[in-house]
Amino acid sequence: MITVSHKLFLARMCSRAFVHCWMICSAVFAGAAERDPAWTRAHLKPAMTADETRAFMKRLAQFVFDNHMKRDAKSPQRGMIYEYFWVERKGRADQFIQGEALDTMHDGAWFAAALVNAYRATGDRFYKETLTQWVLPFYLRMLNHSDTLFSARRDDAAPGAHKFNKEHALQEGEKGFVPYWWDDGGSVSLERRGKNQALSPIQCTDLLAGKPNPEFLLSGYSHGSSNHMAQDLAVMLQQAWLMLRNSAEPSDKKLAAEVAEAAKNLHECRLRHFNHIPMCCAAFGLTNGDPAELKRVPQPTWLPENHYWRALYDFKPGERRALPGFADDQQYRYYFGIAKAGGSLPRTLGFKTIYDAFTEPMLYRYYSDDADAPPGINRFDLHVMNVRDGRLEDYRSDRKGPFKGPRPIGSRMGPQNMVCCGWALQTLRAQPGLWEERCKAQCRQDARVFIEESAGGAAGGAPASATSLALDGVTLRLVSRRDALVLEGKFEGAQVVLRIFSRPDAQGGHAVVTLRKDRTVTAVNDRAEPLRILPHGDFGWALPYTVAKQQTAGWANGVELGCYSIQVGGETRNFCLASSEAAVKARLERELAGGLRTWEAIFDQYGYIPTGIGCHSILPGVVWDKFSDAGGYAHLLSAAAQWLMYLEKKSDWELQGVPSR
Repeated sequence: MITVSHKLFLARMCSRAFVHCWMICSAVFAGAAERDPAWTRAHLKPAMTADETRAFMKRLAQFVFDNHMKRDAKSPQRGMIYEYFWVERKGRADQFIQGEALDTMHDGAWFAAALVNAYRATGDRFYKETLTQWVLPFYLRMLNHSDTLFSARRDDAAPGAHKFNKEHALQEGEKGFVPYWWDDGGSVSLERRGKNQALSPIQCTDLLAGKPNPEFLLSGYSHGSSNHMAQDLAVMLQQAWLMLRNSAEPSDKKLAAEVAEAAKNLHECRLRHFNHIPMCCAAFGLTNGDPAELKRVPQPTWLPENHYWRALYDFKPGERRALPGFADDQQYRYYFGIAKAGGSLPRTLGFKTIYDAFTEPMLYRYYSDDADAPPGINRFDLHVMNVRDGRLEDYRSDRKGPFKGPRPIGSRMGPQNMVCCGWALQTLRAQPGLWEERCKAQCRQDARVFIEESAGGAAGGAPASATSLALDGVTLRLVSRRDALVLEGKFEGAQVVLRIFSRPDAQGGHAVVTLRKDRTVTAVNDRAEPLRILPHGDFGWALPYTVAKQQTAGWANGVELGCYSIQVGGETRNFCLASSEAAVKARLERELAGGLRTWEAIFDQYGYIPTGIGCHSILPGVVWDKFSDAGGYAHLLSAAAQWLMYLEKKSDWELQGVPSR
């Protein structure tokens, strides 16, 4: 499966100078009042009703139609969705910004898929007509006619410009190629404005090369594309075909045939540039009735592996891992998994969808150590945040002072994960007990220790969910918070020594905890470095995990479905950490329903969905807070559609209407 790691994203950025530009983004909030804007509390309102959800969806889609879409009937790009719209510059030459090194066409593809989701959820023809009359024809024009639209014979980039490799470079006379950008002077170049450079730093055909171009207008097309964008396009094609295939309208039938042709061209294009890609195989196999390609799509597994798991539990010592900036992979997996299963939801895919939607936002919540992260909020995808050796490289509370502030947030990862939360909630309703079933299988003979959002009992007493273990004459009671293992021990004698560690194959050291009758306690790791351990009310002690900022040294992290051991004397007991299914459902509902309220309030405050909040580049022409982001609307529209389906007790995979196999 093609993954979207941060390293691959950096490789796609191509221009070193531009990478430097956004890497040195300065997260500066404009004053104390901005630190707690009203939208941070919007999730406290009641969840949106069905009517409110429909109204919010229409508001999102209408904004994109009115402001991001190119509607010039004479333009070859009619129906294109511009990624960035500079609201303050509306009507001026630079109102639309395109990154020559970015997958700038992918937002329109996600918006097209969102229109399908919205139409399925509401039946409102506005969404279908926006798709079929505007957005989809634009993409089909490229996918089915790129052999005549684009040519690599002419390269107008600056001397020494970045050259695309086989995976990315346009091949002469090929169909199925969608360039990073294509325009006729309707937008300006992000990179050229930032560098004050007339010619592109990246391979392209520039029809304005050698002519006066003080605004750095883009007229021509990129010579590059990517596997990443191909998968976004495949989602769009698969979903559009499913919506159109059974329509009695002749125009829909014609469009469905063109979509099938486009899926074939896209698949063959990626084979020339790379290899079989599951999402492209699924779209082609489904739309062209090719079971052999659908067989290439991998079966989902039960393994709880994702950014969260690999960053905190199964990591390589010394390796940096970025917090996720997108939820693309989760969506690809869901869409090609449904296609492979013939429209049903395999239990493995259902569990994986739940696990990812539930756990992926947790890394950002660990970062936000001095303020609860509002639901639906996550990092700005162009502002990198890293984890190393199970610990974040910095925390929100570190970024204090007149020239610092919280790291910027973005409109991609948070809203995208909200879409996955909708599928996860629908799964838990359709397959109740799935989470508990998997927990029992994962724990096997191990004791189950519950993870509680707050592990404190009434008046600081023992949590009701605490698990009792008896080892070598010692009675232990355990429960976990997100940031610490909470334990109490009853024993005879002056003291008892506990050894606690994660297993098997997980990284992280051990904790050696000495409990004494006089209620003093000490803890060290396997390198004899002191660990911080804190009183936990009237119930024992809290041993913060490595990822918690207050922990002074590393030992282990407590993760969902992680396996651990505790040793006393010559006896060892194994245990597994897992939240209850009720807690999982509550968190998913908070993230989706609360996230819709969060972004509704952001929309109200700004008047648009900003690309990044709290991030202002020091170079001209890059003002992320002021750019309306088409991808944000797309993912929020899909998230709202999934929430509406959940409210109305419908399931997305059933509404897709995938042909049974």
